[in-house]
Amino acid sequence: MTTRTHGFAALTAVVVCAAMSTAFAANLGFLDQSPIAYFKPEDMDLMHSNALKVLDAAGPTSKQSWSNAKTGASGWAQVREQFTTSDGTPCKRLRIVNKVKGLSSDATYTLCKNPERGWVMHTDAEPAK
Repeated sequence: MTTRTHGFAALTAVVVCAAMSTAFAANLGFLDQSPIAYFKPEDMDLMHSNALKVLDAAGPTSKQSWSNAKTGASGWAQVREQFTTSDGTPCKRLRIVNKVKGLSSDATYTLCKNPERGWVMHTDAEPAK
């Protein structure tokens, strides 16, 4: 598996797990409350590709939108902050907004660049002091 594929899989897990944990924590029915529950496979591919492009962009506040005219799904991703941890790992806080069927989700995730696995969620990452 390539680093890009690992990054794609890691980002998928980040978005789905974060959405699920938020829903469970609030005791909500995940499938009824989240746009991602209505995404078709091509919507997921567009969302992930978009997020990876934004994460891989050099700009400190990179932002890019995506949309699928066939399904009506859309969204955007934006880097809110980028930093390096004390061990030299590059990290970014990524805001992801998704919309479909009148539902909208808005969440920010902290992801750090692992040389072997690509971008992975790291909720405890902090900027070096």
